[in-house]
Amino acid sequence: MKKKLSAFLTVLLLLSAFALPTQAWADIQPYAQTLIVDGSPRDVRALDGSYEKNVFLSLTDAAAALSGTDKQFRFERVMSTADGEVFTVIRGQSAVMASGAEGLPKQSPVVSMNLSRNRLQVDGNERKYYSFNPQNGDLYLSVTDLQLMLDLNLVREADGSFSLNTGESFHADPYALLSAGFFDGVGSIYLADADTGEVLFQRNSQTAVPCASLSKLLSYVILKEAARERGINENGMVPISENAQKISRSGDGMVTLNAGTEVPFQELLEAMLIASSNESALALAEYTCGDEASFVARMNQRAQELGLSTATMWNCNGLPSYTDAAIPVKRQNLMSAEDLFRLCRYILKNYPEITWITSKQLAHMPSLNDYWTVNSNPLVYNLEGVDGLKTGHTNRAGYCVAASMPVSRGDGTHTIVLILMGAETAELRGQAAEILLRYAKAQAA
Repeated sequence: MKKKLSAFLTVLLLLSAFALPTQAWADIQPYAQTLIVDGSPRDVRALDGSYEKNVFLSLTDAAAALSGTDKQFRFERVMSTADGEVFTVIRGQSAVMASGAEGLPKQSPVVSMNLSRNRLQVDGNERKYYSFNPQNGDLYLSVTDLQLMLDLNLVREADGSFSLNTGESFHADPYALLSAGFFDGVGSIYLADADTGEVLFQRNSQTAVPCASLSKLLSYVILKEAARERGINENGMVPISENAQKISRSGDGMVTLNAGTEVPFQELLEAMLIASSNESALALAEYTCGDEASFVARMNQRAQELGLSTATMWNCNGLPSYTDAAIPVKRQNLMSAEDLFRLCRYILKNYPEITWITSKQLAHMPSLNDYWTVNSNPLVYNLEGVDGLKTGHTNRAGYCVAASMPVSRGDGTHTIVLILMGAETAELRGQAAEILLRYAKAQAA
C-alpha cells in the first residue's frame, strides 16, 4: 500500500497504519473478565478477537482495576484537529474514571470494529500495538501487549481469570513458550550476542527461507563497499530510471519517484532502510553498478565471501520476481536466520553508522515534495534501546524482522541481534520479537 505524504503533521496521522493490514470482525459482544489484582478481584470488559480466548482488555477498565497500585496508569482519548484521534497512557497516574464493567453485559454489540494500530502514546512516546477501537473513547489491547506496555506479569488461572502481583515485572521464558506452541506461528528465530556470538535462543535457524526486505541489509553492504572501494559518492545525486518509477507506481511502491529526475543518495538510503522503499533500493543499485543484474551478482558473490552459504538473491529489494518461461516461476530471495545474524553482525562491526538511520522513528525527504515516512519497525517505538535494523514481508516470507539492541553486560555494552522470520501476522512478529529481546536483556543483567 502506498503512503505518499507531504508534511510532518500528515505523517503523524498515519503512524497507526503504515503499510500494515487491518482485520475486521462484526457483532463483537464485550464480556466481563475477572482480573485479580494483588488478591482483589475486579471485572474488566473484554473481547475475544477473531478466536475464543484471544483476549483483549478494555484500557479504561484496566486503568480502574490498577488504580492505587504500583502499576496504576491514566488512560484517555485526546482529540486534535491536526493529528486526529490520539489515545494516551500515563503511567504512575490514577485512572480518569471508574470502571464501567460492573453488571456486564451492558454495552451493545460493537459492529465492524477493526484491529489496527490506533494511535497510542505512552508517557508521551508513540507505541505500535494493535488494538480494537469501539469509537466510544476506549481501546481494547491484547493481554500480551498490555503486559509488555505496562511491565505486568499476568497469570491465567484454572477458572479463566487473570491474576497479577503488581510488585512483579514482566518475564517470560521463551523455552516454556516454545513448549506451549507460542512460536508455532513463527518460521525461524536466531537470538544471539553480536559481540561474542553467544546464542540465547534459536529455532529452525539454519534453513534457507524467503527473507523479503531483509535482503536490503545485504544491499546496504554493497552500497557501503562501493562508496569505500570504488568512490561511489554517498553525498551525490542519484538519477531515477523508468524501472524505479515503475515500482514506485505499483502496489509495492512507497515513495513517488519520477524518471529523469535526481534524488540525493542519502534520502534514498533512509527511505530504503526506514520505510523499506523498494524503488529506492533499485535506484541505488542502478546508480552503484549500472544495472540491477550487476548489483545482484555482486550481492551473491559477496554473500559467499562472507560465509552466507544459504543466501540466494534474485533482486536488490526482496520483492518476488518471475522468470520469463511459458510457465513462469515465482522466485524469492532466500537466506537462513543464522546467516542473517552473521550479516547483521558484520554490518554492526564494519558499518555501525547504520543505526544512525534505523533508530529513527521518522525520515525526511525534502527533495521529494517534503516527504516524511515512518519507521516500519515497531520495536523502535515499543522497546527502549532498540536501534535497528530492518523489517520485511511478502506472502510467502511472512512477517520478518532483524532487530538490534545494545544491553549492559558484566564486561560492558554488548549488542543483541534478533532474527525472526515467517511470523503469521504483524501482531505476532511484534509480540514475539519484544518478548525475546526482553528475555535477552534480562539474561544480560
